[in-house]
Amino acid sequence: MTESQFSESEPETDDAEAFGSDDPGDNVARPRRTGLIVAVAALVLAIVAVGLSAVAYLRPTTSSCEVAAWNSVPVASEIPTGWRVTATDVYPDNQTTTITGPTPAGGAAASTIYASVTCFGDHAADAIARSEQASEDAGRAVTPVAGLGETGFAIAGDTSGASAIQFKRGTLLAYLASSGTVSQADLQQAGSAVDAAIRRALGDATATAAPVASPAASGAGSVSGSPQPSGLASPEPSGAAPSPVAPELEALMPTKVSGTTLSVQSATGDQVLGTDSRSKALISALASLGKQPADLQLAQSYDPTSTLDLAVTGFRLPGVPVTKLEPVVLQAWLIAGSTGVTTTQTTISGVQVTEVSYSGSTSVSYVVVRKDAVLLVESGSAAIATAAIAALP
Repeated sequence: MTESQFSESEPETDDAEAFGSDDPGDNVARPRRTGLIVAVAALVLAIVAVGLSAVAYLRPTTSSCEVAAWNSVPVASEIPTGWRVTATDVYPDNQTTTITGPTPAGGAAASTIYASVTCFGDHAADAIARSEQASEDAGRAVTPVAGLGETGFAIAGDTSGASAIQFKRGTLLAYLASSGTVSQADLQQAGSAVDAAIRRALGDATATAAPVASPAASGAGSVSGSPQPSGLASPEPSGAAPSPVAPELEALMPTKVSGTTLSVQSATGDQVLGTDSRSKALISALASLGKQPADLQLAQSYDPTSTLDLAVTGFRLPGVPVTKLEPVVLQAWLIAGSTGVTTTQTTISGVQVTEVSYSGSTSVSYVVVRKDAVLLVESGSAAIATAAIAALP
């Protein structure tokens, strides 16, 4: 979805900057299903398809840089012990891997690390420098990180529990964002696994991940919580879940669809929007309403096991009527009105929705207004999307 999960997002809108943007007129594909909380700052994990395995349409021609990004998938033996790779999503110039932690006692959702590797080509050095500056300008605690890539930095967690690492190697940029309580050691180990995968993708067949000291040995704690002098963060109290960033919005999100229990998480725009064209379009639209990214609340419901092909994303902008927010979501986020994109008003499960269709795509996207929020329901199955709309609180 930078500190962009959004997340996450193709196709790109018209963008004069040479950071891998696509012209929708060349190849219209539905935007990625976003993984907001995986805020991918400058890379837009925007993303990011949280726990899903949808594959967006690829460009007709590819470069070795893009192929290297697609091949930079960490192997199970190098990620943190007890963690597993649960999804890999491929997009025109990047891929995102979902790494899921052990299931905690008590039925709570497992913590997750979203790792995105993007081809920036000759602009890689400029891109990571801009991303680091943007994080500092946003007031986030940024510290250099050693042992990953040629250069990199860590972004400290906050009360939402979000934290991230970004680094550059060659023409590729990697961004790892955490969701839930993730230790510094686990995030660093995941980063080392991704770095090794990048080195192999770039031709170093013997590259392996360097082990990271355990929290007990290194004194590292959880990276979620309030920033500490080290630039990292202290752990939440034992057994305590991070407080929701947007509780009013989370209350409007579905928690169970077709018998599957969904995880619900929230963040603010400054944590998840990046420098991709879709994020920039959304930020520009917010500015036209007199708002900043930090004013925008975002939430997502998803199946952490990746079994249910569904993502429900919520948008809320306190102080702005939903009649003004809905067009922003449609036009800036879903590129409604672009060539090959159509919108239709319809009713599903007794709920009035706007269906957004993309030329050549069989997936469905429905926009629903709920109180003062706009919800986006996306799935490869119309039946699952219909069930999700029926399950809205």
